[in-house]
Amino acid sequence: MRYIPKFPFQSLQYELPDHRIASFPLTERDYSKLLYYKKGEIQDHHFYDISKLIPGGSLLISNNTKVIPARLVFSKEEGSMVELFLLKPLSPDWTVWEVMAGNRRKFKDGRQLSITAGEKGEITLTVNWQDREQNIVRLQVTEPYSIPEALEIFGKIPLPPYIKREMTEEDKERYQTVFAEVAGAVAAPTASLHFTESLLKDLDTAGVDRSYLTLHVGAGTFKPVKSEFASEHEMHREQFYINSALLRAIKANLQKGAKVIASGTTSMRVLESLHFTGAKLILGIKDPSEIAPDAGFDPTYNGIHLMDSLTALIDYVDRIGGLLSGNTAIFILPGFEFRVCGGLITNFHQPGSTLMALVATFVGEDWKKIYGHALDADYRFLSYGDASLLMH
Repeated sequence: MRYIPKFPFQSLQYELPDHRIASFPLTERDYSKLLYYKKGEIQDHHFYDISKLIPGGSLLISNNTKVIPARLVFSKEEGSMVELFLLKPLSPDWTVWEVMAGNRRKFKDGRQLSITAGEKGEITLTVNWQDREQNIVRLQVTEPYSIPEALEIFGKIPLPPYIKREMTEEDKERYQTVFAEVAGAVAAPTASLHFTESLLKDLDTAGVDRSYLTLHVGAGTFKPVKSEFASEHEMHREQFYINSALLRAIKANLQKGAKVIASGTTSMRVLESLHFTGAKLILGIKDPSEIAPDAGFDPTYNGIHLMDSLTALIDYVDRIGGLLSGNTAIFILPGFEFRVCGGLITNFHQPGSTLMALVATFVGEDWKKIYGHALDADYRFLSYGDASLLMH
C-alpha cells in the first residue's frame, strides 16, 4: 500500500521568466545573493555573510559527491552523432551503465561506438549495448586506462537541461563544490557551489561544526513532473553514504538542542531518511537502508522516537564497519515531519518540481512570500543562481 498524499503540484507553480535563470556562475562563488528566512521574516545578504547567520554550535552537513563527465559524444562515419548520458553505474568498475541515448536510432543493437585520443590513438573508449531495451551499455577502454580515467579524457560535464548553452572549460571547476571528493554524481549539489575555502574557515572560526555525507545526485533530480498529483509521480532513487562518526554527531547535536543544518536538498534527503532506516532496524524490516518514497507518511513508523532510531542505526553501522550505504527515494511533501534538520541552505527551484515541494514543506505557505521576494529583488534562479538560508 502506498501512503503518498494526493498533493497537487499545481499549487507549487509560479512564473519564472527565462532571463531569471542563471546561465553562468558569478565570478566569485560566495558573492551570490543570500536570502535569509526565519520565523516569517526575510533579510537580504550575500553568501559570504553566512557564517554570521548560522548559530554557533550548529552542525552544518554538506554533500561531498563529485560530478563526473557523464556526457559522451560519438561521431559516426556518415557524419551523424550519437550522444550518451551516463545515468547510473551498474558495476563497481564502471564498465556497465544505465544511459540515456541521443540519436538512438543511429546506435543499433549489435553495433559499437568508439572514440580515440592521443597522437598515436593510444586510448580508445568503446561502447556496446548490453541491453538496448533497458538502456544498459557496456564500456571498454584500452589498457592500462580505467573507465574513470577515460571519462575524464572524453566526457563532458552534464549541465542541467535548462542551461541552454554548451559546456565551457570554466564549468569543469565551477560545476563542482570546493569539497567535491567522491565521484559518482551526474548533477551538482548546487547549494554548496557557493562555498569557498575562505568561507569554510570563517564557519570554523564562528564555531559552526562541519561534516560531510555523500549522495550521488542522479538525473532524476531534473525529471519534469507530469503528474497532477504527487501520488502519481515516480520519485527518483539516489545512493548515499554516511559514517557512524557523523551519525553520533547528529544525535549529540539534537540531544543538546543545537541545529542540524543541511547544505542542499540532497543532504536533507539523506538526513531525513535516517529515522526510517533506524526504525526499520527496530521493527526488523528487511533492507533497512532502502527508503521508500512514502516512508514519511507510512504509519508503520508511528511511535518510534528519533533518538531510539538513531541509537539503533549507530549500533548497526558500527557492526557493519562504520559506513552505511543505502538508497533513498524519500518524497518530502506537505504533511511530512522534519525530525533532523532545523535549517536548509538551498538555491531557488523550478516551479512545480519535487524540490519546490521540499522547500514548501519546510517553510509552509511562506514559500510564496520567499519566492515573491526573490523575484522582486532580482535574485538569480536555479543551479548557477543565488541561494537561501531557511531556518526553523
